[in-house]
Amino acid sequence: MSFRPETALVAPESGSQFSFPFPPYDIQLDLMRSLYTVVERGQVGIFESPTGTGKSLTLTCGVLSWLRDHEALVERELTERIEALRGEIGRLERETAGAVDWISGQFETIGIKKQLGELKGVKDLRDEYYKRLDELREKRAKFKKRFRKKTEENLLESDGKIDVENGNDDFLVEESDDDEDVGAEEEDRLRYQPVQVIFCSRTHSQLSQVVNEVRRTEFGKQIRLTMIASRQNLCINQEVRKLKTNTLVNERCLEMQKNSGKATCKDEDGNVSKKRKVSSSAQKCPFYNREAIEELKNNSLFEVQDIEELVSFAKQEKACPYYASRAAVGDTQLLMVPYQNLLHRKTREQTGLDIKNAVIIVDEAHNLLDTISSIHSQEVSLECLQQARLQLTAYKKQYFQRFSTKNLLKINQLLFIATRLCKMLEVAPGADSRMIQTHELMTEGDFFNLNLQEIVQFAEKSRIAQKVHGFAQSVPQSVLLAGEKKRPAPQDKSVALKSFLKQLEKDAADKGKKKPAERDVDESENQNPEVKREPVVNAIRPLLAFIESLAESFDDGRVLLTYNATDPKRATMKYLLLNPGARFGDILGSCRSIILAGGTMHPIDELTEQLFKDCAERVEIRSYRHVVPADAVLPLAIGKGPSGKELLFNYANRQNKELLNELSSVLANLCQVVPHGIVCFFASYDYLDQFYATIQTNGRLDRITERKRVFREPRGTTNVDSILAEYAQAARHSGALMLSVVGGKLSEGLNFADELGRCVVVVGLPYPNRTSPELAERMRYLDRTLKPPAGNEYYENLCMKAVNQCIGRAVRHIRDYASVVLLDSRYGTSERIRKKLPVWIADGLQCTERYGQAHGSLVKFFKGKAIHDAVNK
Repeated sequence: MSFRPETALVAPESGSQFSFPFPPYDIQLDLMRSLYTVVERGQVGIFESPTGTGKSLTLTCGVLSWLRDHEALVERELTERIEALRGEIGRLERETAGAVDWISGQFETIGIKKQLGELKGVKDLRDEYYKRLDELREKRAKFKKRFRKKTEENLLESDGKIDVENGNDDFLVEESDDDEDVGAEEEDRLRYQPVQVIFCSRTHSQLSQVVNEVRRTEFGKQIRLTMIASRQNLCINQEVRKLKTNTLVNERCLEMQKNSGKATCKDEDGNVSKKRKVSSSAQKCPFYNREAIEELKNNSLFEVQDIEELVSFAKQEKACPYYASRAAVGDTQLLMVPYQNLLHRKTREQTGLDIKNAVIIVDEAHNLLDTISSIHSQEVSLECLQQARLQLTAYKKQYFQRFSTKNLLKINQLLFIATRLCKMLEVAPGADSRMIQTHELMTEGDFFNLNLQEIVQFAEKSRIAQKVHGFAQSVPQSVLLAGEKKRPAPQDKSVALKSFLKQLEKDAADKGKKKPAERDVDESENQNPEVKREPVVNAIRPLLAFIESLAESFDDGRVLLTYNATDPKRATMKYLLLNPGARFGDILGSCRSIILAGGTMHPIDELTEQLFKDCAERVEIRSYRHVVPADAVLPLAIGKGPSGKELLFNYANRQNKELLNELSSVLANLCQVVPHGIVCFFASYDYLDQFYATIQTNGRLDRITERKRVFREPRGTTNVDSILAEYAQAARHSGALMLSVVGGKLSEGLNFADELGRCVVVVGLPYPNRTSPELAERMRYLDRTLKPPAGNEYYENLCMKAVNQCIGRAVRHIRDYASVVLLDSRYGTSERIRKKLPVWIADGLQCTERYGQAHGSLVKFFKGKAIHDAVNK
């Protein structure tokens, strides 16, 4: 339950009123005031503020100032309105005491009393909410002294082995109790819900930087802040942390959490027969202690902590930081979350995020559309589907007698879908790939008449993915393979559905016939505990995620089937979300206000067209210049090289050796003029390698290394930290040239401030592969829904957003300076392309056709900066 004041707040006039830690620049003050107004009016704000302008600090001070003023206004107005209604009731009662028409007066009084009762109810809940927070503060003050006296006796213990022969109820799918969910919803309605600010960014490190910015302000002493992260980032159990993937970490955590207590087996009459033994591989987690987690939550609420500090404190106190942070969500004022936790509905619900009436800030929002599409796209391989079929078959056979008819039906439906999807990938059509609509996939797979939503709901309530995975880990491999050996040959799709229905009838008939003693376990494998098995991958979760995607709207999704002739098991089917606005709509409709912010938000039109076309009147757009003086940045677009050859780095010229030689001349000349560090971005790793081979053979590498040490961004998962450290040292002393890739590790999120990036070079226009099936289908969809040339506009925007991210690597603070060199004739000839550059670059861009003009400008620019630096020293 919440309360919305009728009085409108007005944005403060000065930086001190925003609790800004130092006098703000004009653009910072304007951004804070604009953000304050947008939030107060419940609008959508799109803010572009170049990196290096204190964007994170400005955003947090602006929104937290509004939150502070809003909560004070709620308290004041709630009290005033209650007093006003009481006075009004007293006046009406006096007037109607001796009036002839007392019925009308009584009717009006009853209406006002109803309003008064509702407001008093809100006030009582609000008072109770803040009283509880005061109690938590008192508990937190005693936390350390009291917690250290606790002993290991509070931790529940269990050990032993899983008894497969008698069956393990932990793996058995049971009916869920919906009454508990109803009770939880009723309890939520009876709680006071203050406005919450949800700050969303791409990585945990970026969120940690924002937390550090909050600490610098007055809000850091009073704000209740919580950081949400994955188990992989927060887990402090070394046994779980050593697992390689997030999926394995999640599964192991849930398994250990579930076994954090002594379980019992029941006989046929429902009586407890004996203690269940739990294997050492399924022992409880020593950090999953509810009391310790509660204490850790209370401590983290009233002390601003980033992930590293939370984990460090959790280790000291032996409490799980993952569940402590989730428990703190409801009492937090400022919630820091990664993209996935906000933008994906199911993940959002599992985390406990309530976005109703919340203020949402999405930082680094330049790739929001692609992020939403990526989060909601699901891929599953043939090997995974085969494993899912294998595990479901064995699981069904093991617990066949004990399933209810309803659960058996749903498991059979899951098994049928897995089998049909396998069939579609096992039979290659002769082409490498094909794109089909979701309803075509369901028709071709013969499961179009199944209710996928019901299957998904069954899977969530029964937790079948976790139970089948636990079962598959606990039984010998022969149990899993037994079902596969007996599996009949694939049938024609015309008779598959009939066979499925007949199988259901047979299962129902056989259910009462099979005796409890019948088992298909190879006892010889159980007798040898020394035999080590490979970890069993949870194949059910990817299958369920894919089915969940199919259950969404048919119009805005496609399925790409990709075949592999050399290794058929690597064939995949991938659900593609083509309309991110459909998934963003529930967020837009629930929250109070949304703020999209980034250093390079251009081009902005596609955001408004795809996400906010139905509420265009709510959208406010602000694009700010850089805080540095105009003469601190020299943006150049060069159309021709030193020999006069046109610099046109398109697809047709990718193998042009003359063009590569011209490019090597340009970079060699830039190394002669630009001091310290130069970062040069290529469209791909292949083109970078091709260029490097060229300068090795034509002798330009030796000329470049006379002035700059040359570094290359590595491919793959190689850690770049050591390379960056060497580059930074060389750039500050002798000079360095870093050859990087657009969209690579160095194009986003890294700083090349001061000597590390005195010049940023972008070679060509990095258009993505237009023949990609995913991109081609997305472009067709946009042309059909938004009308041409929406598809081509999207294609061009992908390129320009990548360019803008590269540009943003330089000029990181007000005393920094750098040149930005765009090497391609199209920058100079296309006004449309120039309009999609950041404002602070586009307005001062010098388009030079001859290289000599650009070279002269660079010499003059850096000569002036050298004099300026010498004077300042």
